[in-house]
Amino acid sequence: MRLLQTFLFLTLGIASALAQTPAPAPAPVSDAVKKLLMEARTMRVKQRYSEALEKLDAAEKINPNVADIYAMRGDIYLAPRRRDFDLALPQFEKAAQLQPDSPLPKFNLAEYYFVKHDFTTALQSFTKLITDYPKLPMVIRHLVHYKRALCEIKLGHRPAADQIIAENFTFMDDTPAYYFCKAAIAFDLGDPNKGNEWVKRGVAAFKAPNCEPYYDAFKELRWVPDLDFATPPDAPVKP
Repeated sequence: MRLLQTFLFLTLGIASALAQTPAPAPAPVSDAVKKLLMEARTMRVKQRYSEALEKLDAAEKINPNVADIYAMRGDIYLAPRRRDFDLALPQFEKAAQLQPDSPLPKFNLAEYYFVKHDFTTALQSFTKLITDYPKLPMVIRHLVHYKRALCEIKLGHRPAADQIIAENFTFMDDTPAYYFCKAAIAFDLGDPNKGNEWVKRGVAAFKAPNCEPYYDAFKELRWVPDLDFATPPDAPVKP
């Protein structure tokens, strides 16, 4: 999984953008804990998981009530080379316990079930997220609807997936969700050439960094190789 891109949304710096209703400000996080979290993030990106976990352990000793510690630890446990679902779940649940009113840990929990291929529970969780937080920013709201559509596809509910796509996405949106939903349908139908063509069109319109969260879902579904994001062959390098 990609930190801050696929399903691990940390609260530091972006929680205010997701607020649905005014709420008391969270307790301030010390500079020491912030530094350890950033160092852990860097280690995680470099796949130096043991060092990242050490940083998180140190942060927890300073302040055990910071949800990001547990969210990031859960993300590490779900890294492709680890995939320890039993260790990851309590971490995401702890983060949700510490932030009961925030959509962030709830998204992470829903994504946990998606990565686990428990598409029924993932679909229920993503749908509840939309119901409970109808004013999510579009960039996150579209990602949630996209994951709902993918769950429906994997459950064999193509009409339900088509309805989600029709009700929430068009090619004129400010996210690549429409293009990647079209790609998902093609991959599911066994047409990788058409799927990759839709990926290329999405990348050409939105550029690779904005498409990574969508493309990473294809890795989890084993529709594409589990490699760092790269545009398909012949796709423009700089759309």
